[in-house]
This record gives sequence, C-alpha cells and structure tokens, in this order.
Amino acid sequence: MQVLRTVVVPVLSAYALLAWVVVYASRHPERPRTSIEGWRPRLRLIALTVAGGYGCFLAIVLVFHTWVVGQRSALGSALRGGTFLAAICALAFILGSVVESRRG
Repeated sequence: MQVLRTVVVPVLSAYALLAWVVVYASRHPERPRTSIEGWRPRLRLIALTVAGGYGCFLAIVLVFHTWVVGQRSALGSALRGGTFLAAICALAFILGSVVESRRG
C-alpha cells in the first residue's frame, strides 16, 4: 500500500496531466505570434508567467514533500525560497524585455 501512495499515484497523476496537456495542445493549434507593444501588457505577461511558475512549484512541493514524504516544514521553506527565485526570474524577464525593446 505504501508503494501505491508514494510512487504509483504521483507518477500516474503527473502522466495524466502531461497527457492532457499534449491532447489539449494537439486540438488547439498555435496562433501566429504578435509582438507585444507597450510595457503594461509586457509586465502583465511577466507577472502571469512568474506567478504560474511559482504556483506550480508550490504545488509540486505540497504534493511530493508535504503529502507523500510528510515533511511539513518543506512548504514554509519552499515559500521563502520560491519567493526569492520568483523575484530573480521576474528581474531576469524584465531585463530581457529591456534588451529586446532596445534592439527594436
């Protein structure tokens, strides 16, 4: 029963999520990309990207470290460390956007 909880359920869940993403992507072809004009939409996109990544990171820590392994302190550590990483990512995206906007 322990193997079912610690191995089979997380792996099957991850596989099901990946399969759903692949099926969804195959049914919704990508639209042509347009350039983002102005800083407000660009900053909104950066904020959504960083927040989505941070949320996925916390979900992974919650499922694997807190739920499966039982390390209750892992979530607090992930909140602190993840916030730092999210800030670094946001800064990197903003700097990349500045470089891109100057190149024209």
